[in-house]
Amino acid sequence: TGASLDMKGDWNKRSAENAEFYIATADDRSPEEFRASGQRDVAIFFDGLGHLLAKDRAVVDIGCGIGRMDEFVAPQVGSLTGVDVSGEMVRKASARLAHVPNVRFLEGDGFSLPLPTESIDLVFSHIVFQHMPRHVARSYFRDVLRVLRPGGDFVFQMPEAVPGAPGDPPNEDTFEMRFWTEGELRAALLPLGLHWLELRRFPVRSPLLDFNQLRVHVRKPARS
Repeated sequence: TGASLDMKGDWNKRSAENAEFYIATADDRSPEEFRASGQRDVAIFFDGLGHLLAKDRAVVDIGCGIGRMDEFVAPQVGSLTGVDVSGEMVRKASARLAHVPNVRFLEGDGFSLPLPTESIDLVFSHIVFQHMPRHVARSYFRDVLRVLRPGGDFVFQMPEAVPGAPGDPPNEDTFEMRFWTEGELRAALLPLGLHWLELRRFPVRSPLLDFNQLRVHVRKPARS
């Protein structure tokens, strides 16, 4: 993991400085705009996958921040657990969504999930793994498999490596993006035994780089 990698410390500092900015850089100008961005991103992220959100499902959000998306996922599911490496983020999320009865927030260690084995129906994560060194993302992938019930789903986003995309930053950098190819994601997920169901590309246009956000949907096999 490297002694210089301090995801917890880095994200605690960012939360104390300006949580909204570091969670959704383009949508931090007002509380109303920040909240609207959560509603919008839930609609986009789960487009075509709304059937995964159901009242009988236990759901986990990896990298929940202060609950930006969880506010709009929770009413659609049975229970929702937000996990974040930053205790500061977890405290803010717990206060911000204290009125939502079926959501809770837990501080994680930055490599795994503080949850029982085979206890979850759906794990999702949006604009989170892109900030992690690759070995950290792979560690989460392994633990997602552990916490999912047989037949459970894992849906996450990752920026696609395209010509002109920058190479990985140093491992101690916990903010700059890592870009993955579809082949790299398949190589990380399929040997774990997860079934690849779908990959969808969402185009992103920016002054620095045009690329795709990949939305990956994999499933833990059901017991025969």
